[in-house]
Amino acid sequence: MYLSRLRRFFRTMSFARVVCFGFLSAILLGSFFLYGNEAGNLSYVDSVYLSASAICVTGLSPIPISSLSYSTHWILLVLIQIGGLGIISFTVIIGFLISKGISRNTKFNAFVVAAIDKDDPKTDSMSTGEVNRILISVVNISFIVELLGAIGLFLHMPEAVEGDNPRWFFSLFTSVSAFNNAGFSIVDDLSGLRAEPFCLYIVSALVILGGIGFPVIILLEKILLTVIFRIVDRIEVVTETLMMRKSLKTGKIPKLLFVPTVLSAFLEGRIEDYNDHIRGESTRIQSKLLVYGSLLLILFGTLGVYFLEAGNPHTLSPMDVSERFANAFFISVCSRTAGFATLDFGNLTDASIIIITTLMFIGGGPQGTAGGIKITTFTLLLAYLKNVIQPSKPVMLFGEVISKNSVAVAIRVYFLATLVFAGAFIVLGVLDGNQHSLHVIFFELVSAFSTVGFSLNLTSQLADVEKILYVFLMFVGRVGIFTVLIAATGHSGVPKMGASDDGVKIQVG
Repeated sequence: MYLSRLRRFFRTMSFARVVCFGFLSAILLGSFFLYGNEAGNLSYVDSVYLSASAICVTGLSPIPISSLSYSTHWILLVLIQIGGLGIISFTVIIGFLISKGISRNTKFNAFVVAAIDKDDPKTDSMSTGEVNRILISVVNISFIVELLGAIGLFLHMPEAVEGDNPRWFFSLFTSVSAFNNAGFSIVDDLSGLRAEPFCLYIVSALVILGGIGFPVIILLEKILLTVIFRIVDRIEVVTETLMMRKSLKTGKIPKLLFVPTVLSAFLEGRIEDYNDHIRGESTRIQSKLLVYGSLLLILFGTLGVYFLEAGNPHTLSPMDVSERFANAFFISVCSRTAGFATLDFGNLTDASIIIITTLMFIGGGPQGTAGGIKITTFTLLLAYLKNVIQPSKPVMLFGEVISKNSVAVAIRVYFLATLVFAGAFIVLGVLDGNQHSLHVIFFELVSAFSTVGFSLNLTSQLADVEKILYVFLMFVGRVGIFTVLIAATGHSGVPKMGASDDGVKIQVG
């Protein structure tokens, strides 16, 4: 009886409220597990903070992660994976659990359509099979990439860097934390990999893939499968031609050529069928925007940190050129979302801190594991500013007219984010009571809201009230300020701008 009432209650909730409720429930449930498992060694406020940081894939921690038990590390790993699967997967899962089958709640199917920007009037409502395939694609990508990353780290990381932990578990935890952009490490930081450029590049690759967004990864997967299909098709044509020539000369079918011909034909059919059933890819213009934007931001951060810290004896100066570049690259990549550290950020120059704060604010791609206002939001704002100078022209990217609705959402997301920053900065400044510099508070604020996890050693000194506020900031940053506003007001979303809006739809926020 109560269960049926609960289901009816959830079915009447808006998409935004389901997402918010789902993440809040996961945070609270995770806090109970963490608190109970540590048996009094962790206060409940710290448990909530740590659970929120894991679910929101932030990486901030009020206590050293290395001081927690092995079983607590496993709980954190699960929480990171749940939070990192993203709003799409998490919402579909919630809908499935509520309705005992996605097909009974087509609203969730429609939500997935909107979330992945499948802007096609013929597919306003996706079938249950398509929704399931999107979920399967996301889960498959996550697990395969994380497994490959764990294997790479296990084979190449130096001895004893894992501390007292099993080597395989340290590799797995680091890989999952990196791909989900969580920034947690069971040895507190990755300073043990500081002199291992190859391992830093593995972790950086995991962070980039997780932060660029699942729709882009799915599109890249489809492109890769298309390339492989063409190669296999060419092999089939060549082997068939050779086999026919040999048969005409000898009158017999050459067995050595028969096997690769049949195998290539089989693979060709399987690849084509699999590629046709993959769903959830982004548009090519959004993929170009995210790929080029990520590369430019990584380059900007790498060069900035490299040259600013090259003469700093407390950071990059003692390293050789290859290690110096690898660490600068690693900091640049992690600044936009992950929060792994190989250096003590308290030793960085002020100019480097400003660059890192800027990268944290921008973040990564939508529908990935990254935080921030997102690259798409930032780029649309720049394009809109250019449009202000030339008001007679529409907002354009890569020669394409951009949807007015996308531009409107980008402006609102940026405006709401700045309001949250301003309000939280004032409150945190008052609560701090002049104990710390304002730039330290602001850095921690941006890190929490952008779900990055970098810290200037402030987190461990926070009072309980401040920790709760930071939990709220991490939650808003992960779910999205726009989603939280819609959930709070009950509004259905952003109305279409004008009678027609035929531009390319770009997902923001």
